[in-house]
Amino acid sequence: MKKKKSESAVKLLDVTRLRFAVEVEVEFPKAQDSSDLISRHRLIPGWEMDFDGSLDNGAEYRPRKSNHLYYNQETLTQLKEILALIRVHEGRVNSNCGLHIHINCKGFTDREVLTIIQEFVHKQRYIVNKFKVHSVRLKDTCKLLPKKNLYQLSVKQIHHYRALTQDWNFSQYNYFSDKYYSLNITHLSKGDYGTLEFRLFNATLNYSDLKDRILWTLKFIKSCIERD
Repeated sequence: MKKKKSESAVKLLDVTRLRFAVEVEVEFPKAQDSSDLISRHRLIPGWEMDFDGSLDNGAEYRPRKSNHLYYNQETLTQLKEILALIRVHEGRVNSNCGLHIHINCKGFTDREVLTIIQEFVHKQRYIVNKFKVHSVRLKDTCKLLPKKNLYQLSVKQIHHYRALTQDWNFSQYNYFSDKYYSLNITHLSKGDYGTLEFRLFNATLNYSDLKDRILWTLKFIKSCIERD
């Protein structure tokens, strides 16, 4: 008979130790030239803004690669400052704008990554309803991932993809070759950011909403890892 897993063997995760990044998409009024704002690049240290192909006259605000965010007071202050700066730039959000949350997975095992992916796919509808995701985004830039054949994903496939610098090529579940789904894994592979990108959330300039969406994602990761 197998021994029951001891309490000390259970992996407990502190959400304040999870590294993450956010991308806030905004549009600007026609009178405001987004390319001019981007070229001037007047942001707080550690942040950048860039063009985004899904926007008409907008930009994406995000931490630089070396700016590793943790859920703490320093990060929350940075988020407040970025939101204030977006307002100064006259940025606005509409139904096309998204909030993307990247979770750094470099410290996770392949099995833990697989668990996160599977749990997320099963919770997509719940997230759409809870956070009132705009239908226009579900049609184009963050399509829901099908559950069909999800069971065929294995730890071996996740390991193979993370270890190699090549596109996702598992034909039984080929949706991960396209980043415009609710969960983007194209940054997981070796030499890339090593992140899972949660793309479902609507963009927001409300600090409390932004904080809540980040914290919900971190707690979701925690629940997946601790359940695994």
